[in-house]
Amino acid sequence: MNTELTSIGGAVCNETLSAGLIFAEGQSLTHQNKEALWEIFEAIGASWANTIYNSNNQRSSWYEMLKAKTENAPNYAGEYVNAIYVINELKAMYGTEDAYKKLFFESGIDNNAPPTTRLAHCKIYVVNEFIRMQITAGGFKSWGTKYDGEQARNYHGFLGGTRYNRTPRVRAYNPDTNNHKNDQE
Repeated sequence: MNTELTSIGGAVCNETLSAGLIFAEGQSLTHQNKEALWEIFEAIGASWANTIYNSNNQRSSWYEMLKAKTENAPNYAGEYVNAIYVINELKAMYGTEDAYKKLFFESGIDNNAPPTTRLAHCKIYVVNEFIRMQITAGGFKSWGTKYDGEQARNYHGFLGGTRYNRTPRVRAYNPDTNNHKNDQE
């Protein structure tokens, strides 16, 4: 029984590349590039139904990450533009919804192997990075709200909370309630 997934996509997705980063030093992303990448990021939250406001509550953090990854060495602009080419081919072949489903769940890409195709570069250098960023920024704190579940409380991702401090911490330290009070009497 063959358990290996077959690769998806066409000529663009399956074009062979070096496993190293796609060279892009000195290049930057256009507004149109950023919007196309944002669509990929939004699709991650939509696929797992784990974000609120269509991921817009994470947009500024996402832009900060994108800026850092394209204005400092190594420059990921080449990887990001490659991801746009890949998703455009997948959307042309499968339609938008199925394109993201195939990219996220049926790509056949081994995350532990060197990425040697455009599709593998897209999955490993862009999609997996966006997934990590989405989780780190608190993507799973709204899990279940789509089906009338309660929005998660006291969970703000791995960063320990939003920078906006809209919700209170789990509990505030109150020195009058410590257990050592009786020791001092």
